[in-house]
Amino acid sequence: MNKIYSLQILRAFAAWLVVYHHYMLLFHNFESKTLIGNVMSTRGSFGVDLFFILSGLVMYLVSENKTITATSFFVKRVTRVAPAYWFYTSILIVLLFIFPEEFGFTNFNYESLIKSYFLIPSQNPSGIGLFPLLTVGWTLIFEMVFYTILAISIGISKKHSVLICSFLVIFSSLLFPEGNLYSTVLGSSQICQFLYGFAIGFYFRSNVFKKLNNLFSLYKQAFVLLTVALIMLAGVLGFGLIHKTIAASCIVLSCIILDSKFSYSNWLAKFLIKSGDYSYSIYLSHYLVLGVFLHYTGNNFSMLQEFGILLTMTVVVHFISYFSYKYIENGVVPRVLNRVFIK
Repeated sequence: MNKIYSLQILRAFAAWLVVYHHYMLLFHNFESKTLIGNVMSTRGSFGVDLFFILSGLVMYLVSENKTITATSFFVKRVTRVAPAYWFYTSILIVLLFIFPEEFGFTNFNYESLIKSYFLIPSQNPSGIGLFPLLTVGWTLIFEMVFYTILAISIGISKKHSVLICSFLVIFSSLLFPEGNLYSTVLGSSQICQFLYGFAIGFYFRSNVFKKLNNLFSLYKQAFVLLTVALIMLAGVLGFGLIHKTIAASCIVLSCIILDSKFSYSNWLAKFLIKSGDYSYSIYLSHYLVLGVFLHYTGNNFSMLQEFGILLTMTVVVHFISYFSYKYIENGVVPRVLNRVFIK
């Protein structure tokens, strides 16, 4: 499978959208007098929708690997997600004692902490709802549930794993009615966003994709898709889950269609691709960095001062994510776990 570099750049874009969305929440409580601040407040969470659809697409492409087994697939997913998540959850415990005011939006007790580490849905003792201690981990609960369903599907039938997984996800609300431990995930429409990624993967590999490329120029296809995405993001038809899902799907498809037209040899493209590699660590680490910055800078500053704070914060998150990607995501723990569980 050739790497689609435009999707790596899109992954970076999604991660930084979430970062600045949470900056607006933590520093300004989503109240902004500027256009950019308003966009980040109201549309920054769209980065999560992009992540889910990209994840579904990647899983579709991974499932095409003829040598993959249910065990190898699941172990690789766990070793990809868990070490960095555990690390930043542990760091947050320390920060909660040092900066209790800035991190007061989350808390833990013995039971909730254990559940947080194992990504089991539970009420956060702070009262914010069903969130793990590291609150951004709520998306990882969706990810791991989806990975589990796909792993089971691969175990049932490698050839039809995508179809089986899609069926189980769509009808999971019948299997896990309201009140069940996982009903907040399996009964949620948001988990179906992964299936849109499946659909994009199927379309990408199909003859329909090749035929359309022969009938219409790549630029015309991308123009139509991006126009639809802009209409959805503008909110003129509403801005619910379906609108965000359509917008994200159109953007992902546009990146795939135009990927061959982009040049990735310049320094900016290389930097953005690397940022895409670090996107998971960016996602996990940024809230911790934001809280520490809030403690030392406060939130009463001029526009020029805010620009400097945002720039400094961005650089700090980037470098933390670089080391996190190199030494935690791809460090000793994932390698040992893969060797132990995958022969």
